[in-house]
Amino acid sequence: PALVSLGCTVPSAIVGGMSAVGSAALSAPGFEKRVDDAGLMVALNRALLQEDDTLLLKIKIDALAGRLMLTGTVQDEAAHKTLQKIVGETDGIRQVFDYVQVSEARSFSKVARDGVISARLRTAMMTDQAISAVNFIIRTHRGVVYILGIAPTEEEAIRVVNHARTISGVVEVKLEFETVDEMMLAFAAAEELSNAEASRER
Repeated sequence: PALVSLGCTVPSAIVGGMSAVGSAALSAPGFEKRVDDAGLMVALNRALLQEDDTLLLKIKIDALAGRLMLTGTVQDEAAHKTLQKIVGETDGIRQVFDYVQVSEARSFSKVARDGVISARLRTAMMTDQAISAVNFIIRTHRGVVYILGIAPTEEEAIRVVNHARTISGVVEVKLEFETVDEMMLAFAAAEELSNAEASRER
């Protein structure tokens, strides 16, 4: 069976994508004021184009509620460090999950195989009425399925992982997930810290 790595935290056209996020997340108090994934992606794409436009063809950057997931392959450590520098200098990022590998590029057959895995998982999610597919971003790279998600309950994420584990060719599943309540708690903690720092500066 495929291995599973779970991450749960409390406080594309060009290079990646962003989820529309499910209605449960969008209805959370203050969500729209605290998250601007579209603006985040624009800033990252612009910085990448200016610094090293070849990275756009090699990696995927996905944003969901201010959290980033980086996947893909770069040719050397220098390119990886350039990517990390750009991400580190971009405002509005809550958390980064860096799964970029320094290695030779995938062959066409491996890219196609990864694409089939992602498509099969998305189909399984769409046909499972207990899963809101827009709550999850899926990437597959060298047989490893990377999932960035947010949903009302952890059970929904577990269902996604279980679907992934049944797909032929999957060697590992890596899940970076938080519930809506955890997300809002993280926002509240960050806001409290920001207010405290502002008070000290006065």
